[in-house]
Amino acid sequence: MEKSIEKLHKLHDSVQKLEAVLQEVWSLVDEIGEDHQFTDLINKAQKYQSKKLKTDKSMEELIVRLDEFDHSMEEIPEDGTAAVDFEDAIAELIDWMKNNQA
Repeated sequence: MEKSIEKLHKLHDSVQKLEAVLQEVWSLVDEIGEDHQFTDLINKAQKYQSKKLKTDKSMEELIVRLDEFDHSMEEIPEDGTAAVDFEDAIAELIDWMKNNQA
């Protein structure tokens, strides 16, 4: 059981790091969302997409990249709450295992 507890401790440490990284990721997402050059680029892509006058390969590629960016961003938990909950669950499991070793 000691090996399992040791592995759970490592997992717990990793989840703590994940929480910090998620906070950093969303902070940077907020920063890029406030970046005028980036928002101008998004606005150009949206304007191009809504008007569809003349085909522009570069803008078509930009739209695909922005869609991929948005889709990937949606896959990332919005805050560290999930990590904190997982961290707590791991800690409780470790405690149970320590208290109930046979």
